[in-house]
Amino acid sequence: DFNEKVMAGREMSRKEMFLQGEKDYLRPLPVKRYVVKERKLMTVGKNSYVSLFKHHYSVPKEYVGRRMTILYDADTVEIYCGMNLVATHDRCDIPYAYSWKKEHNLPGHYGPYDKDLEELCQRASEIDNIVLNYLREVERAMQYPPKAFRSCRGILTLEKKYGRDRLVAACACADQKLQYGYQALREVLELGEDADFLPDEDGKVQPNVT
Repeated sequence: DFNEKVMAGREMSRKEMFLQGEKDYLRPLPVKRYVVKERKLMTVGKNSYVSLFKHHYSVPKEYVGRRMTILYDADTVEIYCGMNLVATHDRCDIPYAYSWKKEHNLPGHYGPYDKDLEELCQRASEIDNIVLNYLREVERAMQYPPKAFRSCRGILTLEKKYGRDRLVAACACADQKLQYGYQALREVLELGEDADFLPDEDGKVQPNVT
């Protein structure tokens, strides 16, 4: 074996040299494999989020307006202010969606928007539980309270233009299609897709389910 042959000008082989002078200095291999991370600089917006590939990640509100370093790989997003790690998130590539953490105390998440959303839901329940349930799904799907509030408020304004029955029917139609939000509901109404969900003369709804 090549490593067991005595080296020229020496009295020992490569193997003996390794065993005597190097082996004891070896360290265990890392438990986790080395992961290459990408780096990006970003300023925290007024809503306390930074954006990475059109997905938004929350940062503690005291860092609004500060310049951040984002280190990311396929699984995680780490947000640093200088050398301090201030936030970590599981990476998500859903565009225009929000990843946030309760401990960041984000503006609007536990303040007036919660109260305002509940007031909108109360108004929706006075129209029909179908509308209420649809607004709850909008809130769940959007995750970001200010955006959910604007969408829910817009949805309720559609009653004035299209009437109560059509709003209820449109919510039922959009819910069946798993499409949530003001734009989705307005499109249902503009295209007349709610027609099959309107009650007949006996007050019965017979949706055309395919």
